[in-house]
Amino acid sequence: MIKFFRHIRQRLLSQNKLSKYLLYAIGEIILVVIGILIALQINNWNEERKINTSLRKALSALKSDLVQDTLLISEHLQEVNYQYQLNESLRERIAQPRATIDTLFKITQNEFNPNWNNPIYYNTNAYESMNKTGLVEIIDDTLKAHIKDYYNGKFYRRGMVESITNDYRGKLAQYVDRYTFGSTSLHDQGKLIDSLVWKDVDLSHLAASFQGISNFKRILFRLTKDEMEYSLINSRGLIQHLNQYLITYD
Repeated sequence: MIKFFRHIRQRLLSQNKLSKYLLYAIGEIILVVIGILIALQINNWNEERKINTSLRKALSALKSDLVQDTLLISEHLQEVNYQYQLNESLRERIAQPRATIDTLFKITQNEFNPNWNNPIYYNTNAYESMNKTGLVEIIDDTLKAHIKDYYNGKFYRRGMVESITNDYRGKLAQYVDRYTFGSTSLHDQGKLIDSLVWKDVDLSHLAASFQGISNFKRILFRLTKDEMEYSLINSRGLIQHLNQYLITYD
């Protein structure tokens, strides 16, 4: 093809047809420019297709993370609610006007368990990856706002849970260094140790210790419940939004 165009140029020059040569040269330049523009457009289409493919994979991974999180929450929320209500019932019994020292002993020695459920470790890899790669910024504004609002709310609540958990660990360490409690798979101190620990207990200290740690446990479980319920409800709404958005790529 190049030889063909060269041959035409040479023939026009040899025939001293300068005007036709100039027109031909301009036409050739136009063809080159059009070819470049077409190549650029094809390259842009390819890049856009790659970005859309990456975005679809990222959103699908995000949806998968959210689905896994809802399953984790559904599995653990009932136990968190139970532990919260149990802690409240123990506090209510001691707060009753008819409560006695025996009530305090029975609850703290046999019924109250200061341990708490470990927090759920959520799947946030897809969201963090989208932030690092910048993919989150090219999503439709409505969906982008939905995603960011959800995770900002989630991380804020998660931060509150982690903060009170650290405080609770300190209270728990002080409590278990002083008192035993009902036998569990992790704590089986036996009758001898149990009897020695509870012999001549300082009742004022015991009452204050139980009040303090059970109150911290109340706050911890209330915040945990709030975070889990927020995540469960709002993740379901975000999953629906993602489903609607992903349809456009099918």
